[in-house]
Amino acid sequence: MLDLETPYSRAAFFNPNHCAIELEDQSINTIITERQQQLDTVLHEISDLETIMGGIQNLRQQLVENKNKIIESVNLHERLRLVLWRVPTEILSHIFVLCLPEDKYLSPASRLAPILLTRICRRWREVAAGTPSLWCRLRLASFCYDAWLKRTLGHPLSLSLRCYDNWTPLARSLLQPYIHQVSSLDIDFQRVERPESVFKDFSALQELIIPNHNTFKLLSSFAPFWVHLTKVEISIDTQYAFLHLLRLCPNLSSLTNHMGFFKQKSLKPFTHAKLQSLHLYGNPWISRDPLLGMFRALSLPNLRVLDVWNTSMWPHEEFKTFLARSSCPLESLVFGGIVTTTVEERAEYVDLVPSLKVVVRNPSRTTMCY
Repeated sequence: MLDLETPYSRAAFFNPNHCAIELEDQSINTIITERQQQLDTVLHEISDLETIMGGIQNLRQQLVENKNKIIESVNLHERLRLVLWRVPTEILSHIFVLCLPEDKYLSPASRLAPILLTRICRRWREVAAGTPSLWCRLRLASFCYDAWLKRTLGHPLSLSLRCYDNWTPLARSLLQPYIHQVSSLDIDFQRVERPESVFKDFSALQELIIPNHNTFKLLSSFAPFWVHLTKVEISIDTQYAFLHLLRLCPNLSSLTNHMGFFKQKSLKPFTHAKLQSLHLYGNPWISRDPLLGMFRALSLPNLRVLDVWNTSMWPHEEFKTFLARSSCPLESLVFGGIVTTTVEERAEYVDLVPSLKVVVRNPSRTTMCY
């Protein structure tokens, strides 16, 4: 408690008319100076307290605002949850499909769709598990995906298989229940015993990707595997194997070949009646003229699109003969990379096929020639 008593205050209390001059042991000026200092101290403390109280008030206001925002967010998500629960299963399934990664083949990952979708809530898990299109693209690095494949419920499957040991028994046990669903297959292996025992029942297969010529050699002896194919992407190392592939695939409409072969003598003439799209990618480090002799043996009367990349030597005269012999309705001819053709040569192709558009592409620019 602050003590403000002085002899003057006591004297004034008992005798208001007491003369201050009689109390000589206390200086009034000293007392006033002391009281002024005390007053300044109290005023400063009051100012500090008001500052603290203002800060507390601001803090309280911020907390109240945060509380209101949290309540608003809770209410929003409660409403959203109710909306999601009311979304028809068909629409939710379509949304789930749009959540899939853009990769052509999917690998099971707990933080990516479709696995992630099964971990949100019971309804999402049921809808995801009951949407076959979420589970129809799979990259198989081992053979433990039976639970995944069961969710396809008979829908067409796109599979990528990689195995560098003899995997015939495992492949048969894994694929047999789903063999008639596989419509697209990306396959790479080095050794397989009795390929017909694994691949004989791929009755629905339409698209095939084979990244190396060794896999093609292992499978090329089993003709039934190739009959129904309509689209193939492959790497082949000889012109003879390229023509053999065309013979194996009478229904083929699109072929992409990463070629590295050299010219071979005495290729037998061959006509493929259904091929519409042909994409050829060369490797100038392996062969500068991989197509020399090819167009002399080949006829493609239904060809509409031809892309040729990275073949440094282009067989112009052979290609003109090919166009005249095939009488194909070629619409698009693309030369890419280091393929070298002249303006005059490209004009000759347009003279043979008036509806043809020729495009020259390289890493720096694209030129529409005709």
